[in-house]
Amino acid sequence: MRRLAHIFTRTGDDGYTFCPALNARVPKDHPLIEAVGSLDEANSFIGLARALLPPHLSRELDGDLAYAQRLLFRIGYTVMGRPSVTEDDVRRLEELSDKYYGRAPLRHFILPSGPAPAAALHVARTVVRRAERALVRALREAGVSVDRRALAAANRLSSFLFAAAVYVARSMGYPEEEA
Repeated sequence: MRRLAHIFTRTGDDGYTFCPALNARVPKDHPLIEAVGSLDEANSFIGLARALLPPHLSRELDGDLAYAQRLLFRIGYTVMGRPSVTEDDVRRLEELSDKYYGRAPLRHFILPSGPAPAAALHVARTVVRRAERALVRALREAGVSVDRRALAAANRLSSFLFAAAVYVARSMGYPEEEA
């Protein structure tokens, strides 16, 4: 019988982890590690939103949200020193933002709420913003070089997630609550 591999390595038990971008072990609260952790968290919230979408919206949004999830991995790869984000990704996010925002434009600030899939997208958006801040902090404080396209993609991704959240809420019949 074949023995199963373990999912754990025990190498992070001391509060440090390996960072390929720096080719060194760093504390788990290093800005780059924080950023990648936030990207992972955002990815999970997008997955939750996808699972909660009603069928009629899932048919329309699922492919775009799956693209966003894969892009989050590629942003992480780029941050860790394996460039995987392109100018085409940034352009596509701009197109997606315009597409969904054009279907649900706003005239005022709103509370991030609505049905469960919209709320999950709002949370994903805020987590992407946190990842973006961690990347900027890594640039400033740790002297880490972060590919500009990864920063631009994170910035545009949060805009797309906002537009998608507003679109989902409106499509499901939830009125916006003015802030």
